[in-house]
Amino acid sequence: MYFKASILSIFPLLLFSTKSMAHKPSYANDHSNQELAFEVEDADISIVLYAEMTCTEETLWLEVETEDREEIWVELGVPQIDRLSDYRPSLAIVGKGFPEADLPFDLPSGMGATVIDTSEVTEPTDFYEPYTGTSSWILFSGWVDVPVESTVYLVAWNPDEFTGKLWVAIGKVEDFSDVSIDEFTYWREATAAFHEVGDLEEHVELDCSLVADDPAPSTKPSTSSKGCFTASPTHGKWVWLAIFGVLWRRQGKHQDPSDRKQ
Repeated sequence: MYFKASILSIFPLLLFSTKSMAHKPSYANDHSNQELAFEVEDADISIVLYAEMTCTEETLWLEVETEDREEIWVELGVPQIDRLSDYRPSLAIVGKGFPEADLPFDLPSGMGATVIDTSEVTEPTDFYEPYTGTSSWILFSGWVDVPVESTVYLVAWNPDEFTGKLWVAIGKVEDFSDVSIDEFTYWREATAAFHEVGDLEEHVELDCSLVADDPAPSTKPSTSSKGCFTASPTHGKWVWLAIFGVLWRRQGKHQDPSDRKQ
């Protein structure tokens, strides 16, 4: 029993002792407006949020308290699926002190935005993660300036108004000290499902400009947006809305936290 417990306790360390970097996963859904924004508990801890963008949930919101930070690490990407090869979402950094911006969603009072536009990205960075067997295209990665002691929102959406899938990552410090073997197993399965690994079903994206308006989505989240928890499965056409999973980064492709601007 002691030997088994020891192996289980060091498994996460063995798993992440390679040249890969990992985003800590959490599970949530329905973060399609400011009121339902996912609350990032620590902007330094590496996490990733996967989202399926629909014609009723067209934006993905994350809320960050900057505290003493003057910048935060952000990444934007899409799963490497053929039909999404030209999918180019944008990411807005929303907060006080940013310039006025003409965006397809309302900004909080007194806030402006800086927009990361990926429409001109012709050669995104390829990324393959062997543990989950998933691949992604990274459209943007880098430090973004933010006002200190302030609330900032990260908002992702697709300006072309097509449905699709995207992910937003934040932070570079890896912390898996409270992770169980069962969680690792679930993350692998969930991430593979989001990337449609082994999925033989034909999926078609919709042009939302041609789709009749549906009833407005609920403004009440079905579960808390903080912390780690198991989300109830979502059935129907849009299966994976805002699911987190493991997404590792090859260290050679990214900066170290020590590279942060002074």
